[in-house]
Amino acid sequence: MRSTRLPSLLGSRYGPLLVIQSAANLLLAVWLYLEYTHNPFMQTYVSNVLATDWPEIAIGVSVAIVAVVALALYGRRYSESLPARLGSKSKLEDLEEPSNLARLDMCPFCQTPLRPISEGRLQCRKCRRYFKSSLPKMAA
Repeated sequence: MRSTRLPSLLGSRYGPLLVIQSAANLLLAVWLYLEYTHNPFMQTYVSNVLATDWPEIAIGVSVAIVAVVALALYGRRYSESLPARLGSKSKLEDLEEPSNLARLDMCPFCQTPLRPISEGRLQCRKCRRYFKSSLPKMAA
């Protein structure tokens, strides 16, 4: 059985805001409907707008439907989380550990020693490229 996100969203801190906004939108939609049914000027305006702009409205609705279907299919296909796609959690931990990183003391482009220029910044003496370092802060 597949769970939906709605129960988790209503349980979050944004749940009351979602309910209030939905109620406001429903209230405005009912007010607009009542205004349309009782106001002949609005009926004329809406009929004129729909008569002149129906191709654009049809294209817009079609594009919106296609976008929603494409996003739903994309979300279903890529719904796995990142650790599940990478395999196990240990592979992620291996990537995040700084112990497997080599100390940066030579320029990888010209094999010239790097000189420290500020905290965490190194510069090649020959090609003048800049590098970031995860070394401890320099003593002043």
